[in-house]
Amino acid sequence: MALIRSSSENIIETILNSRTISPEQVIEIRREVWPDGKINRAEAEMMFEINDVLEHRCGEWDDLFGEAICAHLIESADPRGCISEADAAWFEERIKRDDAICGVTELETLIQLLEKAINAPERLEVLALEAVRDAVLEGDFELLGNARLRKGVLGDPEVALLRRVIYAKAAGRSEAISRAEADLLFDLNDATVNAENCPAWSALFVNAISNYLLVQSGYEPPTRERMKQIDLWLNQPSGGKSAFLKDMADGIGRGSFLSDIKRMFDGTTPMEEHYVTRLEAEAAGHAAASRVDAQEAEWLCERIGRDGALTPNERAVLMFLKAGGYELDAALDPLVKRIG
Repeated sequence: MALIRSSSENIIETILNSRTISPEQVIEIRREVWPDGKINRAEAEMMFEINDVLEHRCGEWDDLFGEAICAHLIESADPRGCISEADAAWFEERIKRDDAICGVTELETLIQLLEKAINAPERLEVLALEAVRDAVLEGDFELLGNARLRKGVLGDPEVALLRRVIYAKAAGRSEAISRAEADLLFDLNDATVNAENCPAWSALFVNAISNYLLVQSGYEPPTRERMKQIDLWLNQPSGGKSAFLKDMADGIGRGSFLSDIKRMFDGTTPMEEHYVTRLEAEAAGHAAASRVDAQEAEWLCERIGRDGALTPNERAVLMFLKAGGYELDAALDPLVKRIG
């Protein structure tokens, strides 16, 4: 109960009244919080109470807030590292209590929880994705910490946040991308289809949606860690490789899908390793075990048909499925024919 001891009452009252906090005050609070190496619920509530009123903050406070809340929810969990539904509900209610999510502390802490926890309820992952989605569509540059954010446009910083959530350790309860993740990514794709999104968005979208569709029927997808390596490589600026999928979707490729990949990449790369080596192996006789079934096809048709148009990213997903030799439910035939 360190934070509510009489020795800390004066400094906390001063901070709450002034609505500002200095590095020196953060050091003083840290001394009160960490003696026993634990953060209890009363102390975590006090951290939120301080954060809710701050009009002027410092980087030292941002660090302390994230450390304290993560310590409370992860270190105190039973078993350690596994955030319970009850604790997740408390955290979600707490960051929504003042009708605003603070990006530098609350959103960042939410993402850190997903990265550091062994397991966490899906509600936290969805909350993070929704926060990024809504901030992009509303142009909330403060939440995302990007002063150059353009409303309705996915830039590199926003895709980086989405990537952190999707590839977070706690989000990997299974290796598959979840339906909730896939739907949220489609929502963003639909809402920003005419925007000048960064090439990294196309790479992330195709990688994640393909994983969601194929893992459901016995396909052994790359692990989230492997997907992260592929995605990070795709988004390196050198040589324009990060724009590959978007270029393919726009019809730049004129040969077969595999030959186009080989033409655009030199040497052995994570992209070539996954999208060429795996596809060639499946073409040799392993593709039959990998299929998009009727239920998955129905979902994909509904998602692609929702806005009445075939977007470049959706086209790229279909091209990947077609080129891979996967067994596709007949419901996808009309869409596959549209890509030629």
